Amino acid sequence: MVLRVGETEFKLLRDLIEERSGILLGDDKTYLIENRLSHIVEEAGCANFKNFYRKIKNLPPSEQLWNEVIEAITTHETLWFRDEYPFKVVQEYILPKYKEETETGKRSAINIWSAACSTGQEPYSIAMTLLDYYRVSGGEDICRNQVKIFATDISSAVIATAGKGQYDKIAIRRGLPDQKCEQYFRYENGFWYIDQKIIDMVTFKQFNLYRPLTALERFDIIFLRNVIIYFSDHFKKELFEKIAEVLSPGGFMFLGTGETTGGYTTAFEIVEHAGSIFYRVK
Repeated sequence: MVLRVGETEFKLLRDLIEERSGILLGDDKTYLIENRLSHIVEEAGCANFKNFYRKIKNLPPSEQLWNEVIEAITTHETLWFRDEYPFKVVQEYILPKYKEETETGKRSAINIWSAACSTGQEPYSIAMTLLDYYRVSGGEDICRNQVKIFATDISSAVIATAGKGQYDKIAIRRGLPDQKCEQYFRYENGFWYIDQKIIDMVTFKQFNLYRPLTALERFDIIFLRNVIIYFSDHFKKELFEKIAEVLSPGGFMFLGTGETTGGYTTAFEIVEHAGSIFYRVK
């Protein structure tokens, strides 16, 4: 049964969700609260959203009930090689620079962060892109030894799914080229399983971007794609500044189509390659 949420309870829940995750729900998202949280409210033994708010407002973020709220609210839309251009830029523009730095002794590793990785398609697409490049310019072993891909999402459920590297027919058809499917996947009992060497290149972890990033290491490339659209302007400003601090000098950041740093930060400069726009920390 779908419970109805009053205006006061909606605002209280909306503000609490933003406070805990940075996710901003507009005034027109009443239906989303009702449709996605009603079953959680009932399972928590609450008769209505008012009682539910009272129950969760003081829960620490690590509590399972709070995690269920975040799981229900967040959107996990994803596909392989999404928009194509970031992977083309990495292969054609960034990796040749890093390879030259490696050969001259200026670089020993490449650290990449997929900051909203959902069920793993983005970090695995990054790993396949790098393996393809290194296969013809140094060898896969060099790639696996030098490259570290860190992949995070606020949802512990999608992180668990990503780590398995298992995809059904619908997921596998969303953007994955046939050649990549044949090269890096095996089919078994109705599912496609990504090659273990790809899985081994990625470290998955549940992580809330609202938390401080100071405990993270420095990254050369950060994929922050199709996630800031869900954040308030205030948190966008805060997040961009935090991202700039964990990027290595001259490091690169990719945003989603339609996302921009404009009006939020001056910590980045725009870089163009083959008609594509991405960002370099100043």
